[in-house]
Amino acid sequence: MSKVMSPREAVARHVRPGQLIHAGGGWGFPTALLYEIVRQFWGRDPEFTLAVAGAASTNVVPFLRGGLVRRVITSFAGDGYPHPGPNPVIQETRRLPAGGPGAVIFEDWSLLTFTLRLLAGAMGLPYLPTRSLVGSDLGRDLAAAGLILAGPEVPAGADPSGVGAMEAEEGLLDGEVALVRALVPDVSLAHAWAADEDGNALFTLPLAGNVYGALAAREGVILSVEHLLARDDLAGLSDLVRLPAHRVLAVVEAPYGSHPAGLHSQGLRGAGSGPDGPATRGYAEDRDFILEAREASRSPETADAWIRRWILELPDHQAYLERLGPDRLKALEERLAQDAWPRDLPAAWRDGTVPDDPPTGPERLICLAARVVAEEVRREGHPTILAGIGAAHLASWLARETLAAEGLEVDLMAEIGLVGHRPYPGDPFVFSLRNVPTAVLTSDILTVLGLLVPGAPGSGDGPARACLGVIGAAQVDREGNVNTSGLPSAGFWLVGSGGANDVASTAPAVVVVAPQSRTRFVSRVPYVTSPGRRVTAVVSQWGVYRRLEPGGEFALAAYYDDPADPGVEAGVRRARERCGWDLRVFPDPRPLPPPDPDLVRRLRLFDPEGYFRDGPASPGEEYRRPG
Repeated sequence: MSKVMSPREAVARHVRPGQLIHAGGGWGFPTALLYEIVRQFWGRDPEFTLAVAGAASTNVVPFLRGGLVRRVITSFAGDGYPHPGPNPVIQETRRLPAGGPGAVIFEDWSLLTFTLRLLAGAMGLPYLPTRSLVGSDLGRDLAAAGLILAGPEVPAGADPSGVGAMEAEEGLLDGEVALVRALVPDVSLAHAWAADEDGNALFTLPLAGNVYGALAAREGVILSVEHLLARDDLAGLSDLVRLPAHRVLAVVEAPYGSHPAGLHSQGLRGAGSGPDGPATRGYAEDRDFILEAREASRSPETADAWIRRWILELPDHQAYLERLGPDRLKALEERLAQDAWPRDLPAAWRDGTVPDDPPTGPERLICLAARVVAEEVRREGHPTILAGIGAAHLASWLARETLAAEGLEVDLMAEIGLVGHRPYPGDPFVFSLRNVPTAVLTSDILTVLGLLVPGAPGSGDGPARACLGVIGAAQVDREGNVNTSGLPSAGFWLVGSGGANDVASTAPAVVVVAPQSRTRFVSRVPYVTSPGRRVTAVVSQWGVYRRLEPGGEFALAAYYDDPADPGVEAGVRRARERCGWDLRVFPDPRPLPPPDPDLVRRLRLFDPEGYFRDGPASPGEEYRRPG
């Protein structure tokens, strides 16, 4: 029987109530397949478990509002574009009493450990080891649920079958390593660039979560593709075929099936990519669509109206594309052109004339953090920077530009699988697909977070291993611990870890970038999402904080010298007034002058719409669209 079928037929045949459904594989997201599931199961209470690396307005919210899920397994539960922040519908769902009407259990992981769980499932292993999660409340909660083993969070005597024999191995069960339980979906949904009629699937770059979830699925994969090809068309691109046909249940031709996420054509070349092979033009993220969905999630009523318009009122994916319109889709393709970025800038800015008014508080924070990141690289010789999300990644982008102008090259890394990319102006999104072709290495989450960020045990602290992690925080404490989860015990949720716990747990050095107030800089965070033991500096708009002694608490090392009220006494006073602990001060704190106007100008070229100008500067802040 042919595997080629419509989205409606594929879902009707292979999706059943009670399944654990994984969605994702490569960077392309199977949006068209998810929306077909929503159409077929809306209001039927099918009791799905949904595993998705990031839960947001455009993917998980329709499942929540339609009563389709009882459990969500994820590493990030909120919205990420253009910067991270909580999603009101997700927050409200998480507040519902356990076991009550509409209650959904959220199982929170870090991005790397979410990926490792699927890899373990694909390999047929019960567990895989990790250095993430150890020493965090995130790890403690997962250990209490029996989902991780080893590490200091596990009660004495807890031991999975066969693991006790490994206790003698140096470093395994000494509190430095945890074991994460395999995740085996019933069915996986994936969206690829192309496949033949049997299901041999070609994935373009970056690979993000790769195909571990697809290979772990008990029953197999429902695959949607941009292009359906003859088997011979894949012959010259076999290195990009990641998923073999025997794991595929159904093949669905769904152009733009990843929308509103984008899909890059990176990697296509040579045989098979000409007129008789797969087309080579990808499409960018649909910014307006994502922001519209994010704003709609401010209330259940507006979320339901958005779901009706874009999912329930439309009979199929083709009707969805018709509602989007050909002009909109063509514009998304054109945005990936390397010469497209000037068109995204305000007309008055295209000749380099950028507003020169003084930087706002969030802009000052980003510029001060860029200075600190550059200083860390100069002093320690870090060859790579893992740029987090929010103010952290913009600070890293500016630092890279500053260092490059001095002739000092440092490679930016993004957790989706980019290494050595050079961000274009005009788009402040950390995962903008426009930046993919500039990377010197393009891979996946496991390679970046699992192999390139950590300092390998026994390798020392040499420059070949010394990645600098730069992450954001909703709260940070005197020991450098970071909270981006909220206060779960009180029913208040933010966004979770994403890759932050993995970076904080394994990078040789970490800089935390966070706006400062007494409720953000606290003596002890109420929930440790990411441990602070590797943090070397904390940066706010009011100063730079470092440890007075190794392992000690953070103290004020440099203060913002406000021209309106200059001097060390005033600078220290401002920092102390906005700090939630009895702040100590270095003997000779140095002044930090206002950001250089050229640095502010370059920041505004990255962020022409002003998403970071007056709005959130760290994970967990409420999103406010400019204007």
